[in-house]
Amino acid sequence: MKRCIANGLLIALLFGGAFLALISPKATSAADDVVVQADRTVVNALEKGNWPAAEKLLDKDFTWIDSQGIMWEEDEAAEAKLKPLIPDASKATITEHKYGKVIWIQENVGNKYAAHFWVRRPAGWRLLHTNEITVDKSLAVKEVRPNFAVPCINPCEMIPYKPLTANEKAALKGWLDQEAGNGHHDAHLGANLRSVHSDGVQPPKSVRMANTAKAMANPALRKLPPVAVAPVLWMRSWDFGNAVVSIMLQPTYGGKAYWSSRVFGNHNGFWMMDESYHNTIQAAPLMTALPGGKGPMGSSVPTE
Repeated sequence: MKRCIANGLLIALLFGGAFLALISPKATSAADDVVVQADRTVVNALEKGNWPAAEKLLDKDFTWIDSQGIMWEEDEAAEAKLKPLIPDASKATITEHKYGKVIWIQENVGNKYAAHFWVRRPAGWRLLHTNEITVDKSLAVKEVRPNFAVPCINPCEMIPYKPLTANEKAALKGWLDQEAGNGHHDAHLGANLRSVHSDGVQPPKSVRMANTAKAMANPALRKLPPVAVAPVLWMRSWDFGNAVVSIMLQPTYGGKAYWSSRVFGNHNGFWMMDESYHNTIQAAPLMTALPGGKGPMGSSVPTE
């Protein structure tokens, strides 16, 4: 997640059966895992252009973010005849994390990464969301940090989304605490977090915590004016009990807008970000911040 740099922090069975493990993730590549097999079935069907076969396992809310950062709904993806970024899942390195009614599967071949968000519905397991990233450091944008303070209005004080369930509210509250620049960021990172950005794969939690400590010890960073976390322009989330799936559209100060696809998990009442994919919208312009009050992007200048 784009961090608040204010204080130097910137850095079961497929169609019925037993309930799977609770929130603690389990990594596996077992060939006989029923959801892994379902995932391969969908990927193979999409690669062959067999949408009727794939649709049997796609959720009613299915969306697909491709490696260019374009969001597709099911009908549009079918019309465009989209093909998976990784066409043969059997040749990919599979990481599977189970969060009760949410199973997160990552396929990886070289610099290509695909995150598949499977969810348990009354009729069985369905693919809710796909986010595909081709990691390419050459496409990284040199972000320009504002040299003035940018207050955190969105998302700290307001957000264009109204969570309806207790779990959605708690997950969002945990994420806001993570991003508020109050020193709580790393505590909200899941122990097995996979975090992939368009310009690189983020290090494990232990390394990120060490980087945070190093940044906090840098007096030069502490002297910089506070710059708020990237705001949220669009959001949607789904409640699956001990896990919440979330998609956000976020601009970033001095950089390009991106889609963030995440799984938040309830760890004994403490909500953590267990999975996170940041997919840069390649066609997006660079986003700038203007000094001022509570207007868009920290600016008091009115917009059309």
